[in-house]
Order: sequence, then structure tokens, then C-alpha cells
Amino acid sequence: MSLAGSYRAALAALVSLLLLTMGFAPATGLAGPSSFSSGLSQSPTETNNTTISDPMLKIGTFVRIDTNWGDMVLGMYDYGAPTTVSNFLNLTREGFYNSIKFHRIIDGFVIQTGDPNTKNNDPYDDGFGGSPETIPLEVSSNLTHIDGGVGMARSSDPNSASSQFYICDGPQHGLDGNYAVFAVVVQGMDTVRKISAAPTYGQKRPLLKDHPIDDIIMTSVSVWFNETTPPAPDHPDQYTFGGSGSSGMALVFWLGLVCIVALFVVLVIWRVVRRRRARAASSNADEVFEAEVVNEDWMDNDGSEEEGGPAGEDGSGWPHG
Repeated sequence: MSLAGSYRAALAALVSLLLLTMGFAPATGLAGPSSFSSGLSQSPTETNNTTISDPMLKIGTFVRIDTNWGDMVLGMYDYGAPTTVSNFLNLTREGFYNSIKFHRIIDGFVIQTGDPNTKNNDPYDDGFGGSPETIPLEVSSNLTHIDGGVGMARSSDPNSASSQFYICDGPQHGLDGNYAVFAVVVQGMDTVRKISAAPTYGQKRPLLKDHPIDDIIMTSVSVWFNETTPPAPDHPDQYTFGGSGSSGMALVFWLGLVCIVALFVVLVIWRVVRRRRARAASSNADEVFEAEVVNEDWMDNDGSEEEGGPAGEDGSGWPHG
């Protein structure tokens, strides 16, 4: 096989590979919001009587929470609770949640945080603060307090939620309809369990009964978008994610595309070089032919050599029969 034929065969193979991977690439490197959707896979109650294709349950943004007790990742219900999610993400981008402590812990119920008052080391005003703006209550029958569900805390006024939020340690459907669920833990439920089991003051200090004795601090809260591959869920009741694609397939797609472009350039250059060589060879052949015709030595009948043209200067050099 010629060099050009080898290039063409390699180009055909890479084109085939590219076509095979094009179906996977959009979900990883070319798509907008992730099409991850979540729902518990065991009982209809825990899936909120919805299917995993329910658009209300689709997760579009991921938020990572790093604490001094472990880390967790929240999946935001961007489509189901857009107002609440937007408020939470805006505060996160501002760095509002960084260094805020968990101030309320009830094992088997919820762990609560998001109050900036926890930064002043006075535990008695913890739970009474928030961000400057409040948002209206945003509830949905599709978004309920499943295990690992994340909701907004508020006062007796339904529209008083601002920055405080809680994470369910076990299903808490008694809260459904009264509080806005806007996210779910997709990784780090072991951290939630650990924090939930942290010791509190209890009856030793009744005003701080549910306040943890140790400082449990959110050292960093950051927004993850689709530039980062979402983590695999480690929830004991596995969430079902669909249409996420594979970062490896996306890499193959882009590498294949680059190789195809590179081979195309090589083939074009090779074709140009071959044409130039062919033209040069043709030109040299014409020059050699002309030189042989003009400079060829002719022999007369007796084998003597005469200089000049094909018939010599006087035409006597023609061979005789």
C-alpha cells in the first residue's frame, strides 16, 4: 500500500471512530445544563410517585461543600425550584457560606446551617440571622423531603427564607409542603450521618439543646458546573443518573477530530508535493530529450564520427543503406 493509501485508510478509520463517539460527546463537552435526574430507586414513596424522567427532578448544577468534618456534593433542582436555587447559587458565588458553622443538629432528623451569626463565636444568637434578602416559599409536590433532601429554613412567615438551609438525615415527609426543597445530596451522605451524630449540649444547656458542642464549619462552598465531571453518587439508595455521557468518550471525540484535521493537512501537503515532483520530473525529461536530440553523435557508414547535427554540417553524415 502506498503512503497516500495508508493515510486514506487511517483517515477512514478515524472518521468511523468519530461518528461512533459523536453520540456521547454532547452530554460531556458540548451540552448545556446536565441532564442528570434523581429519584430513589426502592419505593414509590421515596421516589415521590414520580419517574426519573420527571423534569422537576432534573439536576442542572452541582455545589460542593467542604467542612472540617468531611465533604459533600449537592445536586440542585434547577428546574423544579428555580427561585430558591438561584438565591442559593448567588450566595454561594459571593462566598457568603464560607466559614459558616452548623448550628442545629438533631440526629435522625436534620442538620442545619447557613446563619452568618455563627461566625461571631456567640452560640446564643445562632439561628436568628440570615442574608439581607428573603425569597417566597417555593414548594412542589414532586420535590419532597427524601433522605438527603435539602430544604430552606424559615420563620413562621412562609416567605421569610433567606440563607439558612438544612439537610435531611432520613426521609422527613412531615415537612412536605411547608418548606422549599431545592437540592439533594448526591455524594457525601457519610458526612451527613457523621455530622448528624455529633454531640450536642442537650439538657446541660437547654437554650443550646440542639447546638453542636464542637465547631462544624463549612470551610468552602463552591459551585460546580458541567466543566467538571459530576461525582458518582454514594448514597445508600442510589440515585439514577441519565444522559451524563463519559469524559473518556469526549476525549476520544476531540482527539479523533484533531487527528482527522491533521491527516487532512498532511494529505493536502503530500498531494501538492507529489504534483510538484511530477512537474519537475516532466520538465527534466523534456530537457534531457532535447539535449540528446541536439547533441547526439552520429556515425557515418564507416564508423567515423562527425560533429554537428543529425546530418552533419554538409548533410554527408546520413547513414547509407
